[in-house]
Amino acid sequence: MFRKIIAPLTLAVAALSIAAAVVGIDEEGECSLDDGGSCEAQKNGSRRRQPKCADKEEECGTWAKAGECTNNPNYMLVNCPISCDSCPEPLDLPEEILDLLDRVSNYGPYQRVEGVDSEKTIDVVRKTVAYMENEIYGEDASHELSEEILEDARGVALINQLETNRAAIGECEANKAYMKVKCAPSCQTCDMIDIDNRCPPLDESVRPGLLPGELNSMFERIVETAPGNQTGEVEIASGMTNYTVHVHSRPEPQIEKGQQPIISKAVDKEQPPWVITFENFLTEDECTHMIEQGRKAEYERSEDVGEVQADGSYDSVRSTGRTSENAWCSFRDGCRNDTIVELVHDRIAKVTGIGANHSEDFQILKYEPGQFYRQHHDYIEHQRDRRCGPRVLTFFLYLSDVEEGGATNFPKLGIAVKPKVGRALLWPSVLNSEPRNKDGRTDHEAQDVIAGVKYGANAWIHLHDYQAAQEEGCT
Repeated sequence: MFRKIIAPLTLAVAALSIAAAVVGIDEEGECSLDDGGSCEAQKNGSRRRQPKCADKEEECGTWAKAGECTNNPNYMLVNCPISCDSCPEPLDLPEEILDLLDRVSNYGPYQRVEGVDSEKTIDVVRKTVAYMENEIYGEDASHELSEEILEDARGVALINQLETNRAAIGECEANKAYMKVKCAPSCQTCDMIDIDNRCPPLDESVRPGLLPGELNSMFERIVETAPGNQTGEVEIASGMTNYTVHVHSRPEPQIEKGQQPIISKAVDKEQPPWVITFENFLTEDECTHMIEQGRKAEYERSEDVGEVQADGSYDSVRSTGRTSENAWCSFRDGCRNDTIVELVHDRIAKVTGIGANHSEDFQILKYEPGQFYRQHHDYIEHQRDRRCGPRVLTFFLYLSDVEEGGATNFPKLGIAVKPKVGRALLWPSVLNSEPRNKDGRTDHEAQDVIAGVKYGANAWIHLHDYQAAQEEGCT
């Protein structure tokens, strides 16, 4: 459900990940090696230093033998460098760089700077050291972070060793959601680690995608206007298909005097929720194209939402109840910008009347024989009060036929929808009267695929602008 972030950035760790251009080092071995070059370098304003290299955990040797140096490199290569054979080589460094290293070592482990942007990276190091010394830990610090935030940040393991390089090439703005939190010292945004600073509440004037009572009205309109349900000739709008809508579950209209519908939680609970399918919502060519986009983005084992992190984000976890593979069709890899992908997002937006910016990136799914996703709900509790708002609708696209199995089953409703290429399935995760609150009756499961391969795609539609919230790390 969420993209995986291996380890949340800590304030201390982040800072040095910037200074890494050079390396955190000791004075040991200074001109003591049988190396005339190093002593000559000292005469010219440089000194040879041996980088720090020590395992920080007693279990490092055991972990390394178990393959963790390869499986968990972000942690192991820094915390277990001897066991992972990742100790840096001695370097001849100018006095200014040595001073930077001494100062930056107060904030975290070493990193190295590589490539054509090394000079830019070293400049980032200089700015970061000044930022940490003055704005975070100075007497007149401009960023006031709670002790809880600072302690939580210090307690997390470590970060990617190329963080400083990323900051130097403009990633702080190009990838704000990740960099300004996970690489905060490099981006000089440590105040953004605190989610209350990063994600203030939306202004009350911002209109949500659905107001109370509009969920039922939306479904009624979808059924009434489906082109394939009309008699006679129908003009198909640009970008749309001649789809037909079938109703599997619906509430009965509740009318008060004056023909005004009754909008209440009690009525919602008395009546069944909406579940509808669209036949021929996608063309076969569009389905094939979507599957190929998933292949390009690379299918990986699907994961669920995990535990909350110090910065307010959530990690992801593998679950025995979910064995499918998925790929995220995002702007970062160019997938969401794809012409066909944009067309499908826009088609869904026209049908629901809710802008495509409210939708998460397509999660393109692959289920092979024996794979499944046990009973669950798409509503994510912590998003209710975040800037994106909760998931209000799931628009599921079937991209392939399946020989046997793979149905989407709603156990509480007695409804099962079989996969069929081009078919789409739409249901709500929230109540008509309270579109911020969960409707628990739409629990569902992806049943085991018996024969064939099932391809599909989730479009999760939120109450507010999901894309804007995601860009700021507020989902």
